[in-house]
Amino acid sequence: MTSSEAGHMETAFADTTDLRVWDLPVRALHWLLVIGISVCWWTGINNELEYHLWSGYAILWIVLMRLYWGLVGSSTARFVNFVRGPKAILDYASTLHRRETPHSHGHNALGAISIVVMLGLVLAVVILGLFAVDVDGLHSGPLSSYISFKQGRHIAHLHYYWFNILIWVIALHLAAVIFYFIYKRRNLIGPMIHGKRPPDAGDVAETEMEGAPLWRFVIGAVVVTAIVYAVSIAFYF
Repeated sequence: MTSSEAGHMETAFADTTDLRVWDLPVRALHWLLVIGISVCWWTGINNELEYHLWSGYAILWIVLMRLYWGLVGSSTARFVNFVRGPKAILDYASTLHRRETPHSHGHNALGAISIVVMLGLVLAVVILGLFAVDVDGLHSGPLSSYISFKQGRHIAHLHYYWFNILIWVIALHLAAVIFYFIYKRRNLIGPMIHGKRPPDAGDVAETEMEGAPLWRFVIGAVVVTAIVYAVSIAFYF
């Protein structure tokens, strides 16, 4: 085999090597949030309020960890690397009708809006739930002791209202995933499971995800766990 043939084989092998796009913390937090929201929905409609409260604590932990990881995590997890301004969003939106477009390594400009909005809505719904007062007062949020019964009932209605808004936003997110899969032939679910995607012709070495050390995640998990515990006992130490 000549050196030229070996070079061609090496190039071909490099072109078919999948690129890392999502680290384990991002993928784990994503699917844990899916499970948590599903449990919250089921326990809410079936009036299993004790379990609804515990699933709310779990979601609070997940969202706070995702926000933390969005500051100190891997390159594709950090908000600073995927949240874009209006021009970038409009430029990307103008290409949606094209079937063949460059693959965004991580969240694209429109997907970033979806992620930020969903995280914001989930956090808002959970915070409202912490202050919400149940009709019989048996399973009220841990922070409801800081407000009146009337205020707590009003917040409970807001908690329900904004959860319904969240469901519509999630439905829109799922519709976008289906659109990318059917029309643009891009599988967005697979990379969120195994963490990799096939390379594009225009990909460069800098496209590869830069990971973050595990100790950062561990430190964040300890701090966030302490915060959620303090909230669960209404800061009564």
